[in-house]
Amino acid sequence: MASVFLPPFDIVPESKQLETMSFLESCSRIAGIMDILGGKLFSPMKTDVTGNVEKIKKRFLENPIDVATLDGLIEFEKTETDLKLKEKNGLGVASSAIVWLKRSLKLILIFLERFLAKDYDKNLENLKSALKIAYKESLQDFHGWVVGKLVTVMLNAAPNRTTFAQDLMKREEVESEEELLRIIEGYIVNFKATVNTLYELGEKTGIEVKDKI
Repeated sequence: MASVFLPPFDIVPESKQLETMSFLESCSRIAGIMDILGGKLFSPMKTDVTGNVEKIKKRFLENPIDVATLDGLIEFEKTETDLKLKEKNGLGVASSAIVWLKRSLKLILIFLERFLAKDYDKNLENLKSALKIAYKESLQDFHGWVVGKLVTVMLNAAPNRTTFAQDLMKREEVESEEELLRIIEGYIVNFKATVNTLYELGEKTGIEVKDKI
């Protein structure tokens, strides 16, 4: 199976302009980490990520020159007059997808950071603690009671650390957890910079909304 860490996220340029297609390719791969966490049980979370990727991709393919960057896509959608391409909150379909996608990416990022730091629980095998921390710091505030309960069930079904690490090692074709940790450590550098840039972009363009689902 393909690596979840390839292609890696690009180095964020000084302009902070994120290239749309390259960004989407990396998002599609990292979403595969949900398969390792729980397959069918985590499929709703993976579907949410891939669904938002597809919404952005569709808009990109309609006008690849004007929306070559995420900034360009957001500004393009601000001029959109077709209400069918708007969400109820007034955001363009792809702009709204960016908002939700960045929150899901933040969850994955924080989870990987906690996995590396080994600071999520006295019992390191209890990997669901790392996921609960990541969820609280990313998506929890934007989920209503029903969705929050469904996510809690999902997180409680997470594998232990050893199982997750072994499955991810097979996926990445490495022989030891130490080697896996080095791969994740290197991957996180551009990943974190990208997530931070997405949040800055949300504030700069005014697309950050507090709607709950």
